[in-house]
Amino acid sequence: MPQIELTQLQYTYPQQSFRLAIHHQVLSDSLIALVGQNGAGKSTIFKLLTGLLTADSGSIKINHQELSDLTPKQRLKLIGITFQNPDDQLFNATAQKEVEWSLSQVMANKQQITLKAKAALAKVGLEQQAGENPYDLSLSERKRLTVATVLAVDPLVYLFDEPLMSLDWYSKQMMTKIFHQLAASGHQIITITHDMDWAAAEFESLSVMANGHFKFSGTPKAFFSNRSLIQEVGLLPPKIMTIAEKLGDSRPYLSVEDYYRQHSK
Repeated sequence: MPQIELTQLQYTYPQQSFRLAIHHQVLSDSLIALVGQNGAGKSTIFKLLTGLLTADSGSIKINHQELSDLTPKQRLKLIGITFQNPDDQLFNATAQKEVEWSLSQVMANKQQITLKAKAALAKVGLEQQAGENPYDLSLSERKRLTVATVLAVDPLVYLFDEPLMSLDWYSKQMMTKIFHQLAASGHQIITITHDMDWAAAEFESLSVMANGHFKFSGTPKAFFSNRSLIQEVGLLPPKIMTIAEKLGDSRPYLSVEDYYRQHSK
């Protein structure tokens, strides 16, 4: 399983008061939800991991290898990312060419590129839209297309920024299934999300950020059991916990299914 280690990591945006300051943080679980209010530092972490930003100081290691020592091609094979807004990373004439372009950054065999692109599009249910312009697709389909561009390359670590935002129910179920499949096959999935219901129900680990620092890392059950910490970082518990509390039940519940299991014992 991949392990990301952040040590004495610091970054300050020019002419902004925000400052990221991570003393030491290890991300080693297969399914990690990175949560926190807007401006907590989540996207900054992603940009540092992908090389879109360069840290002022400190180190980032993946499996004990310095990220700064890798070539761009090596980094693409190691870490893949999808942005919150799919339009920020789509620029080719067709969905097929979009995925093929990503593959062309890490391999040269055109036949293999074509086959892998078709397989990735099929994985996200877009095989019938392969010849369409990405901007003729719905927003939900464009989000799935960006996922296909990363799936095709198949990096060790996947970074997803708000992957469920603007998705329809069908696409949300598909993405969740894909994430679990990737985790089961030895990949690491780190997802920025504001959907606490999804994070609580589907992820094995939460990493909670506030004001440029990590405030908690552990299981969803442990985090949502700590009411004072939830309030301190400005997050909300899963809706099932809010409903249960109104009924006089203050125990932590991660989902409706979790509530049912605890009450059927």
